[in-house]
Amino acid sequence: MSQHLCATRDSEDNNVQVILGYDRPLNFIFCTITAADGEIVYSNLPDLNVDTRQQDVNYYRPILEKAGVTLPEAMFEQVAEDQTLCVGNRVADHGSIGRETSV
Repeated sequence: MSQHLCATRDSEDNNVQVILGYDRPLNFIFCTITAADGEIVYSNLPDLNVDTRQQDVNYYRPILEKAGVTLPEAMFEQVAEDQTLCVGNRVADHGSIGRETSV
């Protein structure tokens, strides 16, 4: 599976980690948003509107928007490309957006 990671902040200024990717064996696009304390803010697994027929990375745009999360456009583009090319075993870190880093 491909995994595209981004550390960012939500609309309430909380640190979150987003993983957006493509699962080659299931031919499935997935998304998770995890809070800094490990709590899952969103996962496609219990989403009743998503199943193994979920093929459009853009499905997650309004979900991310509702959570107040902005991602680099490259994440969406690269996941779509991973899907087109049936990419597996790829991890891409898209960095941190709006997060403080300790020195």
